[in-house]
Amino acid sequence: MRLNILYHHRTQGRGAEGVHITSIVHALQAMGHRVTVVSPPGVDPLNPAYSTPVDKAQVKTSGMQSVWKWISRHLPNGLFELAEVAYNVPAWWHLRRVMTSERFDLVYERYAFYLVAGAMLARSHGIPFVLEANEVSGIKHRARKQALPWLCALFERYLFARCTSIHTVSSHLKARILRQDVPAQRIEVVPNAFNLGKVKDCVRKPALQEQLGLSGRTVFGFAGWFDQWDKLDMLIDVYAGLLPSHPEARLLLIGDGPVTSGMRGQVARLNLQDKVIFTGAVPRAQVFDYISLLDIAVLPHSNDFGSPVVMFEFMALRIPVVAPRLEPILDVQCDGETALLFDPLDQAQCAAAIERLLVAPGLRKTLADRAFEQLAAQHTWHRNSGRILESAGLLAVADPGGPSQASPSAKQMPQTP
Repeated sequence: MRLNILYHHRTQGRGAEGVHITSIVHALQAMGHRVTVVSPPGVDPLNPAYSTPVDKAQVKTSGMQSVWKWISRHLPNGLFELAEVAYNVPAWWHLRRVMTSERFDLVYERYAFYLVAGAMLARSHGIPFVLEANEVSGIKHRARKQALPWLCALFERYLFARCTSIHTVSSHLKARILRQDVPAQRIEVVPNAFNLGKVKDCVRKPALQEQLGLSGRTVFGFAGWFDQWDKLDMLIDVYAGLLPSHPEARLLLIGDGPVTSGMRGQVARLNLQDKVIFTGAVPRAQVFDYISLLDIAVLPHSNDFGSPVVMFEFMALRIPVVAPRLEPILDVQCDGETALLFDPLDQAQCAAAIERLLVAPGLRKTLADRAFEQLAAQHTWHRNSGRILESAGLLAVADPGGPSQASPSAKQMPQTP
């Protein structure tokens, strides 16, 4: 049976959030279902032009996107959060118009602070409501600090009580939601995933290796948006310590971000300018070409609640991963089986794990192959989409098998201001 699904979100639809939105929508379409995406004004995550370079600073905006960007950057946190509360009014009217124009079998929503309009309308229309929670109120070390966490917690309690099910991307988030008296059986841990079709033709490009000075080298490194909490300064120090024993090794840093200038200064102080390669911002269409140059992928650090999308990209490209023992990573990886893990911020353990892989190509291949197999079996967007339907009680009436040959459709419904 073909289902009619409404996907509602309140994001700019770029970067990791855009990958998640488009991946779920495309997976549901491939299963033969119809998906209507309701986005903020001026946002269309399904538009290929929305493909974001690794450097977020290069993103160009126009129209209502520029308005939202200005509000986000310039309003004090307290006023910004009140604006988030007020957003429920236009969201409610627009969703109501969409939901009364046709019958939907499911409302799937990406969590946003203070957003309750979708849950209210789904309940009033008798439609299952599945929430995807990538964060919750009260988390420390967010890029934007909360000014009114107590108020957001009240909205969350109201929202969670109206969910058919809640999908969190980590065990950490599930534990936080459980504290709000949500029954455990209504919460599922569903880490991020990957579409293996994206890299089926990806092969290492010798010309790119030559261009970056990596031919004949053993390369380890990182890809993403360079921010303070990634602790890339620690990775540079680890590399400096390993270099005397492994002079053939090179450190490849794919991307850009606010800490790049400090990292370049650190590399200069250590006299490593010809051994640490900064690619700068890489367009999304070329990211996998650069990542495939890595022999070892390293996540020096991450937050304790989010499921890092780049980790699944490493797994898909069969690159062995070294990462910290944080809950979102432990939800996916098994130490010594699919990755090598170290205690968070323990530089010596991180260095030991990387060195273990530098001297053992066979171990690199074993870890990478096992991780790929686990990804293919458990962490595809098709599988995650099936879990959405299952948790809403719709899997029995939907197609539980592989991608259908039907002609699925999706339409984008941006909200009016």
